[in-house]
Amino acid sequence: NIPEMLCLIHSEISEAMEGHRKNLMDDKLPHRPMLEVELADAVIRILDMCGGLGLDLQGVIYEKLEYNSNRADHKIENRLKENGKKF
Repeated sequence: NIPEMLCLIHSEISEAMEGHRKNLMDDKLPHRPMLEVELADAVIRILDMCGGLGLDLQGVIYEKLEYNSNRADHKIENRLKENGKKF
């Protein structure tokens, strides 16, 4: 169920935001910040989803990193221009 899997990933990201916002430590791994643990949970869910669907996540990550390294709007000099990409 792809929509359910995506919502579960989103919920982990929301929990990471809440942990960061409140500067909380994780309740299950109390020596770790909640932000860190919830991001790990999101990655685990993403990897599980991609494995189950047979998606080539590793391959597309390498392709996307290469593509982004050549994007004009990702270059510092272009970001610093008026109306440059801020985020």
